Amino acid sequence: MSVSGSPLEELDRPLSLARQVAQLLVVPVSARLGSQSPPREILKRLIQEVGIGGIWLTDGHVAEALLLIEEAQSWAALPLLVAAEVGRGLALQGATPFPHPLGLSRLGAEAERWAEQWGRITAREAAAIGINWLLSPVAEPLGEGALAEDPLSALQLARAFVRGCEQATPGSTGGILTTASSFPGKGWRDPVQAGLKPSPKTTDTPWCPRLTLTLAQLQEGPWLPFRGLVEQVGAILVSHVVLPEWDERWPITLLPGRLTQLLRQEWGFGGLIVVDSLDQGFLAELANANRPNSLAVRAFQAGADLILAPPDPMASLAAVLEAVQQGSLSTDQLAQSVTRVLRAKQRLLPAASALLQQVWPALAETDFSALGGWMGAKDPTDPALNRGSPAEQLKPLLLGDPISKDKDSVPRTRTALGKLFNRRSHLTSALHRAAQLGSLLAEKDIAPCQAAMARGGVEGGRPLSPPAEPGWLNWIWQDPPLGAADVQLQSPALHVPAALGMLPVLSDALTPLPWLEAALDNAPGFIFQGFLRDPLPNYVLDWLQQHRERVAAVVIYGNLSLYRRLRAHFPWANAIHSLNRDPWAQAEVMGRLFPNRSPSEGSKSHVAQPTIKKK
Repeated sequence: MSVSGSPLEELDRPLSLARQVAQLLVVPVSARLGSQSPPREILKRLIQEVGIGGIWLTDGHVAEALLLIEEAQSWAALPLLVAAEVGRGLALQGATPFPHPLGLSRLGAEAERWAEQWGRITAREAAAIGINWLLSPVAEPLGEGALAEDPLSALQLARAFVRGCEQATPGSTGGILTTASSFPGKGWRDPVQAGLKPSPKTTDTPWCPRLTLTLAQLQEGPWLPFRGLVEQVGAILVSHVVLPEWDERWPITLLPGRLTQLLRQEWGFGGLIVVDSLDQGFLAELANANRPNSLAVRAFQAGADLILAPPDPMASLAAVLEAVQQGSLSTDQLAQSVTRVLRAKQRLLPAASALLQQVWPALAETDFSALGGWMGAKDPTDPALNRGSPAEQLKPLLLGDPISKDKDSVPRTRTALGKLFNRRSHLTSALHRAAQLGSLLAEKDIAPCQAAMARGGVEGGRPLSPPAEPGWLNWIWQDPPLGAADVQLQSPALHVPAALGMLPVLSDALTPLPWLEAALDNAPGFIFQGFLRDPLPNYVLDWLQQHRERVAAVVIYGNLSLYRRLRAHFPWANAIHSLNRDPWAQAEVMGRLFPNRSPSEGSKSHVAQPTIKKK
């Protein structure tokens, strides 16, 4: 990341407009100690001198994140939004991992209960680390990390996840910002029609994802969860996707006025509209070669409040300021976004309310528990809800920068702010928070939730009887190759069949085919277990088809689309699928295949040595 563009010293003058724009930028940060993404000195300058609005933790360990957040907040004159993704738990090493969330939709009447519990566990860990913004739940049906395959179930489970987050962080103690992700969706498929196979309705161009459903179809189907969440979540994350009905070239994130029209005027959303990373390669083709940071201007023109990962924060800031000077971007519009951002911080950090009202007098004290919507912005005259509010509502900040850092004002300003809100005095020590986090990671409600999600992630399969004759094999195919952590000596996928007398055959794409055939040809029967990311080689599929009478079960871990193709081409197979590859999922699969095994058989740790090794 570069801080090229206007020198940082120029921002030391009372430039209130520059500080407004800076509050609308969120910079990606690696929490890893010694990371140069970005270098810590540059990050410090962006927070302390420029005044960016937040950081987005992209990787690292929870202990590293805890230390980084405390340091970053200590640099900030105004509290930071601290974001993190939630896929199968917080996207940080050391946080509680969870199975694929799609399994929740298969738990029937229990689904919402476990989705709520998952949200509660995730949010309390996030709060203990210092994260106040989750880029979840995934509201898109069939998207990456989707909660369900149909819109209504996705909405119900997303609402349950948000409820769990709110229970873990009640409003009186701050709270956590949740995000409906990722609008408008990129992986939607039509519902399965009678006798028809599902067909993808998304195609990718070389430069930008593209939806082919009409606007009416989107409103009636995959957009239902997003619209249904406008009262519960505080933000909607918008990805760069082309909707040809609106424009053949530009994604909706960069079409002037489109996000405002749809999300605010039609849906009445009063929260934060967040535009996804602008550092994605295909976006460079859309920008003028000499003005790559014009994308930030177009995002704000479209209706964005926050931008994740501007490629060059300083250059993006300078481009927005130039657009304001040229009249292509309204100061009122930017001030509306600042109001929403600071209102979110006011709710997340009640102790900072007095400071936020001082630096932004238009921000009224709000009793969030008494108002609908996460932002408490349902009054149609509220500047947090609509564009173009009367200028006098915004006048206090536009007249000057209340946190200017010129040499004469620093001592006076910092003294005044310190009386209202001293960041260090309100930040619990890192040591105390680490102890709290360690306790949370050992809570007894975690394992049942993990087990339930793993159980929901398994479908299909018929019980098998234990082998009646010796020589049966447990054929395991791994992708990525052997050595991955999915299958180890204590893994249920290995030790349960071994306890029943099935010898393991471990193979991958590097295993010589003659060796594999020699091992399998004389076996009276076997089960096949594939730990897959990519499709199986054709010779494996052909071998399974040719020896179908000896294939007792076909288990696919991870690749749902491959499993469904196998079901279509191998209707004879006793097929079973798991969304997950972890020990919980393996135990659930083994329990379905061998429900009558004795406890001693299921717990034996001795596993015979594999008969095939990788070359």
